[in-house]
Amino acid sequence: MNWVVAIAVALFAGNAGAADRQDGHSDNLAKEVDAFHAALAPLWHSPVGKERSQQVCAQASRLASLAQAIRSGDSKPLLESLVALKAQCQANPADIDSVFSAVHEAFHHLAERGEH
Repeated sequence: MNWVVAIAVALFAGNAGAADRQDGHSDNLAKEVDAFHAALAPLWHSPVGKERSQQVCAQASRLASLAQAIRSGDSKPLLESLVALKAQCQANPADIDSVFSAVHEAFHHLAERGEH
């Protein structure tokens, strides 16, 4: 039975370092896209719920500022999704999941097209 625990610990430890890079592209991103990813990833990968929604809304302006700095690729859809996120945070901060998903999708679309 101890070998099962040892394998589980080894697998978890191996995946812990990969959590930041699980999108598989962050090593190839332009500097400003990587900066946005560094701010987005911990929010996206945190457990869904009230605390995550509060954190996302608290960081929405920062995310928008980071997105405005992106010069590679077409950042317009990402910026538009962040405008929608900020509006949702003001209107109903407890119900941001679908709008935040749109931010995440817009980021991936930009990152996939902007990799070097």
